[in-house]
Parts: sequence; structure tokens; C-alpha cells
Amino acid sequence: MAARMTGVIFTFDTHVLYVGDLIESSRHEHHAGQVIWAPAGLVVEDESGSPHRVTAYLVPPDTLHGHSAADAAAVLWVDRDDLEWHRALEHAPEICGAFAPRVSTRLDASVSPDDARAIARALLDLVAPPDRSAAFAPRHPAVKRMCTMLDSSASEQEVSVTQLAQQSGLSVRQLRHRFTEELGINPRAYLRWRRIRRAFASIERGATFTEAAIDGGFADGAHLSRVWQAQFGMAPSQALSSVRFGGSLT
Repeated sequence: MAARMTGVIFTFDTHVLYVGDLIESSRHEHHAGQVIWAPAGLVVEDESGSPHRVTAYLVPPDTLHGHSAADAAAVLWVDRDDLEWHRALEHAPEICGAFAPRVSTRLDASVSPDDARAIARALLDLVAPPDRSAAFAPRHPAVKRMCTMLDSSASEQEVSVTQLAQQSGLSVRQLRHRFTEELGINPRAYLRWRRIRRAFASIERGATFTEAAIDGGFADGAHLSRVWQAQFGMAPSQALSSVRFGGSLT
């Protein structure tokens, strides 16, 4: 039987925190930055495939990576569009090297919401500037409107993109270029990530995997499974079937 994670998942503002054991992942990339803390250490493969033995590590958004298993860890996912990431990455290696949060708790499914909240804040402080109001990068109005459209769309419709480009005074090519420049991925990849987030939210609410796939705009459960594997380096059954959902920390 394939290894499965057995920890607990919380939401923290727009972010997601996992506390518990980690299983080994294949190389993958997703539209969220990832802050990993494993007190006993783990091995992370960076974008070039080079291994690093670390206790804390920052994976930038849309960056190919993989990691080994760890008996106890905390992982915070922060979407690319939640932070001005070029600022967050400036001093992260030095900060991660000295990371030692004042949290005296076991990193497993028994973690309390108060301890989980403290862990989430400590991990977020590694990447968020002291002035949180300055952490959110302004977007071009056309990009903001396109994100809104894709967030509420169950399927990508070229005519809508064309209409939006016309409304913004940009060509479709210019709009796509602006979108990719500001968010790091193209509209199709952004839509795929938002579908993953919608499917995850459905599972958290108690939906079956098939129901979550439909809620997220995927063709079926197999489609969601393929996308999930590419995004997280493991099957959704390994990531979600044995975890506990702890609710919101905010």
C-alpha cells in the first residue's frame, strides 16, 4: 500500500497549513510558495535537482522541487498572488537557516489550534514583509478582471478572454503577456490551480473525491487525480484520505 500522510490540515487566512508526517514526493510544481519546517531534517531537491539537507526551506511558487519523507513537519502553502515574492525571497535563505520557532508541541495530528496558529504565523513571517499591507503587489486592472473571471469560471472560454482584452484596450497577446509577467504562469495554468483550490475546499467540506472533481470543474475524478499528481508529487489519496481537517485558524 502506498504511504499516506496522517497529519492535520488547517486554513490560515488564504493559506493552507499541514502539520504531521510527510511522505516522499516526486518532483512537482504548484502556484503556491511552500515554507517547510522539519525539526529533525529532510532532503529537498531544488529546481536544478540538487539535494539539500535542511530543517527549514522555502520553495518559491511555480518552482520544480521534490522532498523526502519526514516523521514530523509543518508546511505552509502561500499562493504566488498573495505576496510580493521577489521581496520575500531576498533574505529567506538566511532566515530559514536560523529558523527556530518558540513552539513546544509535537508536530502531528494532535496539534492544538493555538499551537497550529503559532506555527503558521512563524512560517508566514519567514516570507511576509514586516508591513503586511505592503506584501500584496498591485496588479494591472485587466489582470485583476481576468483573475476574477477565471476564479468564477468552470471552463476556460476564449471568447471571454477576447472580450476582456477588448475592454481593457489590450490585445489578447498583450493581456496574456501581462498576466504571465505579473503572476508567473499563463491563464490556463492559473485556471488549473484555482480548480485545484476549489476541489480541495469541497473535500474539506466533506465532498467525495468525485464530487470535488466536478465542483472544481474537472471532467472526472481521474482528471483531478492526474492534475493533483503533477501539482503535488503524490496521488490525492496519499495526501488527503488519511488526514484530519482542523478548520480555520483565523
